[in-house]
Amino acid sequence: APISTICLWTMEVRPPNQAPGQTVVCLHCGQKIGVVPLPEKAAIDQAEEPIRRGMAARCPLCHQVVELKGQGAKAFVPHFVPAPQRKMCPNSGKLLTTEPPPAPAAAARTPTGGKDLSAFMTRDLIRVVACEKTAGPRIEELTLEYLDKADRVRLQIEALREMLGADFRMKAYPPPLNRAHLAVWGNAAACVIAKKHPQGGCQSMSDAEVTQVLGDLGQHGRAFFE
Repeated sequence: APISTICLWTMEVRPPNQAPGQTVVCLHCGQKIGVVPLPEKAAIDQAEEPIRRGMAARCPLCHQVVELKGQGAKAFVPHFVPAPQRKMCPNSGKLLTTEPPPAPAAAARTPTGGKDLSAFMTRDLIRVVACEKTAGPRIEELTLEYLDKADRVRLQIEALREMLGADFRMKAYPPPLNRAHLAVWGNAAACVIAKKHPQGGCQSMSDAEVTQVLGDLGQHGRAFFE
């Protein structure tokens, strides 16, 4: 429109109490000024929703948002620290406490009366060999800590699930290779090899056993995925 037809009142700030999305009309000439903009949506941290619902919490050791399991007193599921080499976070399997995380030099506290139970924790450092069908093998070290020894196998299974996904099973080491003391946990795409524990689950391999496994994977890799 020619400049002479533009109402100077349209340069004024819009009247108050205008709803977002509403068309603004000049009260003097009836000319449409525009539409009241919608308020900008605040950025939402996707990690906050599972924390708010009690499904996850931030690990005080590795500072990651980690899933929680259990009824009532909930515990952190096994998870790995963010490092180039996969290593189980020492806080895996530990109960969630509402107390603020201690300073690095302070002793770890538990919900049971504030007592330090670190001296009673069982710590397992399990050396395994992991291999994907389309990639070479690698040596992994899983660090597990638990108060109840009955949790040992359960935590190992959770650690394997983190590495292999939900679909995996335990099977014998390829029989022609004559290493019955070892076992394979895996699926069609990946596997983890470790020494069998006499009470179930797995235990760490020696340097010699790791060397044997790496050699077997190099010469008979297909046998581990059949």
